Amino acid sequence: MSFIYRAAPFAAWRARGYRGLVSVRRRVGLIAVAAVAVAATLAQSTGAATTAVRCPASASGSAGPVQWLFSELGAPTPSSATVNWSWTRGSGSWNSGRASGTICSEDKGGGLATRNLVLRVTGSSTLSPMITKLGLLGVGIVLPVSVSASDDAACPRGTTGSVTLFASYYSIHRDSIVMRFAAACASHDHSFGGTIVHVEIARNGHQVNTASA
Repeated sequence: MSFIYRAAPFAAWRARGYRGLVSVRRRVGLIAVAAVAVAATLAQSTGAATTAVRCPASASGSAGPVQWLFSELGAPTPSSATVNWSWTRGSGSWNSGRASGTICSEDKGGGLATRNLVLRVTGSSTLSPMITKLGLLGVGIVLPVSVSASDDAACPRGTTGSVTLFASYYSIHRDSIVMRFAAACASHDHSFGGTIVHVEIARNGHQVNTASA
């Protein structure tokens, strides 16, 4: 699948923006994430040993009362000297203080060989509803991750980290993604914001107002 076809759903999504309350955001988000997660074959890295890393066709976790999903397509903020384009997306669920799911990440640019990671989400997770961030009220979640597949020799399987998501409430959206890893994968630490970011955290299609299961 070429990049032009993968990017098209995001362009349309950005043009439409979020409309209405969280139920509308959920419909739009599910369509976009599903479109980019369908059997995406990620590019190989260069080097003495190359390993094809594939993003699972279904990047989802076990069913739970709270569902999370996100996507971004663009440059990290602040800008990086080595990465000027990234495609990161994932989805899963949260239940009674634990999260599950799958995240896929692809970086390139700045003379850097394309790097691909697949992250497994599992373990204790903090859900924080009714918080203010980026000037708007919303909900946040911290997802524990570990690298389950990598074609970056410097970032081996098993390396742990976290992905922190924030989704603002209502029709005005100002979402964020923060990725942090242990030292071996620190070059994959990224933050994303602005119109390239779309995050949804919902309780069975409705706004998350409490952290109860």
